[in-house]
Amino acid sequence: MGGWSGGGVVPNIINYGWRLAGTGLAFACFFGGGLILAVTVFPLIASIQRNRARRVRATQIVIHRSFKFFVAMLEMLGIIKLDVTGVEVLRDGGGRLVIANHPTLLDVVILMSLIPRAQCIVKAELWRNRCLGGVVRWAGYIRNDLEPEALLGACRQAMAEGRDLIIFPEGTRSRPGEELQFRRGFANIALLAEAEIQLVTIDCRPIMLSKGDPWWKIPPRRSHFRVTAGERLDAANPLEYQYRSLAARQLVRRLQAYFTEQLELG
Repeated sequence: MGGWSGGGVVPNIINYGWRLAGTGLAFACFFGGGLILAVTVFPLIASIQRNRARRVRATQIVIHRSFKFFVAMLEMLGIIKLDVTGVEVLRDGGGRLVIANHPTLLDVVILMSLIPRAQCIVKAELWRNRCLGGVVRWAGYIRNDLEPEALLGACRQAMAEGRDLIIFPEGTRSRPGEELQFRRGFANIALLAEAEIQLVTIDCRPIMLSKGDPWWKIPPRRSHFRVTAGERLDAANPLEYQYRSLAARQLVRRLQAYFTEQLELG
């Protein structure tokens, strides 16, 4: 039979098919599970716990543990491999601004599975999403269409309560091969709230679920996620500028250069 040089072809096809089916199952579990939680568990928590702050806290704990289970399921199915450097740094937060790059759709799920007390700023359209709208409403996440003062107030309150606020400075997922482009909004929040900033680098190779990719467009092999808790900054220090607008620009440039260098080294 002339040396079956393609001996790895059939196993590769089987592996690809398995991961494709597993990815479809994972998406179904994610959206279906979110809907089930929103109509069963979260209303039950609300009926037991009348205090809003405690109710939100309990709801966010459920989400954190659900995401831990979901990420473990992705690993078990062979869809991803996850390595975390500095996991204790992420677990032991208390009112920080967590700044991370955003290469894939799974970034927020992975971060929230690692950070027990996480708060998020979410797109307003998610509040109207059939499957996830109930989740973000019950969890008390922050809408991104709030007036600036209300948005800043919500961010300050979350960090004052000891929750870590996750922000992706790109505003949306980055496209593979393109330079990182950070918006200034996160820098204004950091400076006005005088927040402690924890930098987290997310590297995914081969890339999956990047901007514009449908769920069924999976890479030829399992994706390896590397999450690294890096530098910690103090935005209470106004950098070297008297004016906040200049300090915000400097912070954007500094972090954009930092993440670019970390990903190149990665």
